[in-house]
Amino acid sequence: MPTQSLYERVGGEAGVTRLIGIFYDRVLADPQLSPFFAHIPMEKLRSMQVEFFTSALGGPLQYSGRPLAHVHHGHGITKAHLRRFTEHLLASLESLALSRQDIQGIYTRIALEADDVTEDADGLGSGCEAG
Repeated sequence: MPTQSLYERVGGEAGVTRLIGIFYDRVLADPQLSPFFAHIPMEKLRSMQVEFFTSALGGPLQYSGRPLAHVHHGHGITKAHLRRFTEHLLASLESLALSRQDIQGIYTRIALEADDVTEDADGLGSGCEAG
C-alpha cells in the first residue's frame, strides 16, 4: 500500500479546512496579529490558505495565488510577527490528532515560505524582486 501524503494524513480537504479554521481563529484573537487582518476579506483568505496548504501538503490543488512576497509586501511584517504567527500554526497543529512526525512535517513545509512574508532592511520581503 502506498504511503499517504501529509494532505491525506491531516484529513484531506475537511482536515485542511478545519486546520485553517482553528489557525485563523487563534491568529485573529491575537492582539499583535489581528490588526494585519482588519481590512482583509477573511473568507477569501481562508479559501486561499486552504489552497496553499493543500498544495504544500501534497494534495490535489495547486496554489493559484500571487507570490507570498508580493502579497505581504509593505505590510510591515517583522520576524517577531512571523514568529507569533508560526507559534499559532504549531499550536493549531498540536490541537489535531496528528503524530509528532506529521506535525513537524507540516510545520516544516509551511515554514519554508516564511522568509517571503517578512520585510528586510530595504522593506522588501526576501523573496520579492525589486522593480
